[in-house]
Amino acid sequence: MGRPKKTETTQTKAICSTDTESTDNLVNTKPTINDIEWTDYVLALLSDDEKIAGNPTTDGLRRIFEIALDCTIIESIANVVQCPSPENEKRATVTHQITFVLNDPNADPIFKKRVTSGAADVYWGNCDKVYRNHPVAVAETRAEGRALRRGLKLRKVVAAEELTSSIDDDPDGFSVGKISNNQISFIDQMSKRLNINVVKLLDFMEIKSNISDIAHDVAVSVIRQLSKFQQNLDSIPESIKEYDASWRTT
Repeated sequence: MGRPKKTETTQTKAICSTDTESTDNLVNTKPTINDIEWTDYVLALLSDDEKIAGNPTTDGLRRIFEIALDCTIIESIANVVQCPSPENEKRATVTHQITFVLNDPNADPIFKKRVTSGAADVYWGNCDKVYRNHPVAVAETRAEGRALRRGLKLRKVVAAEELTSSIDDDPDGFSVGKISNNQISFIDQMSKRLNINVVKLLDFMEIKSNISDIAHDVAVSVIRQLSKFQQNLDSIPESIKEYDASWRTT
């Protein structure tokens, strides 16, 4: 007499059913671009060598952009707005625009094509020493990184190339004496852009001297602080906001 055929037990069916549900749940756990978990999801797509101190590199963001958004990039263009010259403190300004199309066949044709952009300016005061002789290249990379971040809608994330760790304190080989006119102009322009009151900023940094009397190295520290604020706008204290153009005469 042959052995009876094995039949699938209720328990086995339950286990298979549970496994299928778990798999479905994993598939459906991808957050949407407007979910609070979206940024963590996108950063998890990066490999370890695509991060520096936890910040994503532009190369990494470029690689995962199409994966995260399920899209196809059809154009990625950089435009040099300002070339370095002695008159502009050797500053380079570059914009970058990325045009892409969503792959979702159900998406409204009107909204399938998207454009994201970013801009960056680089000079000796916001660029690491090792790269300061290549401001256009650095600005181009930073502008692309900002365009990618904007397109991905990442929250409170800065690309690794936007961070600086070793700014050149003395780009012209002169660090003795008082603040220079170029430094004063830069502090004024950057403070205006960030809506910072320079007088309140100096007080915040416990600098008691009149702006025209502070030393060159102290002016460098002010520029460094402004650069940090530029990298993280949320870190600007409310107490030093509201730019006032009359600060030079105060």
